[in-house]
Amino acid sequence: MPDLPLSVQNHILTLEEYFQAENSRNTYDFITDGLNYQFATGGKRLRPALCLLSCELFGGEPTRALPFAMATEILHNFLLIHDDIEDGDVMRRDKKTLWAEIGVPNALNVADFMIARAYGLITESKLPGDTSLRLCRAFSHVLQRTVEGQALDINLRGEASVNLETYYRIATLKTAYYLALPWVGGAMVAGAEEGSLEPLWKLGRRLGPAFQIRDDLIALTEGKGRGGEVGCDIREGKPSICYAHALEAQKGTEEDRQKLVEIVRAERDATTEEEICWVIDFYDREQILEFARQEAGRLAKESIEVLAELPLHDEGKEAFREVIQFVVDRKA
Repeated sequence: MPDLPLSVQNHILTLEEYFQAENSRNTYDFITDGLNYQFATGGKRLRPALCLLSCELFGGEPTRALPFAMATEILHNFLLIHDDIEDGDVMRRDKKTLWAEIGVPNALNVADFMIARAYGLITESKLPGDTSLRLCRAFSHVLQRTVEGQALDINLRGEASVNLETYYRIATLKTAYYLALPWVGGAMVAGAEEGSLEPLWKLGRRLGPAFQIRDDLIALTEGKGRGGEVGCDIREGKPSICYAHALEAQKGTEEDRQKLVEIVRAERDATTEEEICWVIDFYDREQILEFARQEAGRLAKESIEVLAELPLHDEGKEAFREVIQFVVDRKA
């Protein structure tokens, strides 16, 4: 992954070797094939690499964080499987989604197995008992927060009352904790004290929404791995930052906003290509896309300011700074 910071790339090979060994350890009827398919669809392995990087920066041995790093990658894929089913997405990373490949019942069953395995990795790792307990608590906390955010995302789709406060609440719950978990867990494995963890959670609360905003913008291009389909978030009626800002700032005419709500609220299959193009053009014409970019930049700047609170040397802070820059500049 040439676009990833070098400090993160350095851990990818170690992760892949560990993942392959762990995934091939046992075979389970009607489950293993689904597991292999899901993990073979790729992904940047950003979160588990950040776990190893954080452990290293906080003075720990990164290999000791491998089980938790894999648990965070399993959590990521567990959530993607559910997200694809809930959204009706049939393509991800330019391949068929798991449920489209093996059906909803089997996909859900594979995901259920995955989350159980994630907890197994945490509790079976050769770490002190109190460290494993801290990791389990953090993992459970993040999973609950993320599901809360997804509940808002699902049930506020196409709502005319969505504003930026709503958007940031969703983004914080759905993305911020989830992004911070790997580097918090890596620091825990390294033996970091509780006081050192709050700045890491805070960094997630700043950078998570920036990550989500970048995702919103990528969804309006061909860069999201949906087989070339553009505007999936519009089809799904998601309360994106563009949608929230357009309504709150009363962009365009009243007729424009009414048309926007009608398009976003419509059933996915009923949304035409012409309507998708109209929404994207509306966002561009009314400087809504530029607003989103500026918001991502503002949050990136605030994230960088949080680095001063981290108990790390300058090289460690620079490694986190590179991660922040990658998040706001990434193309996919």
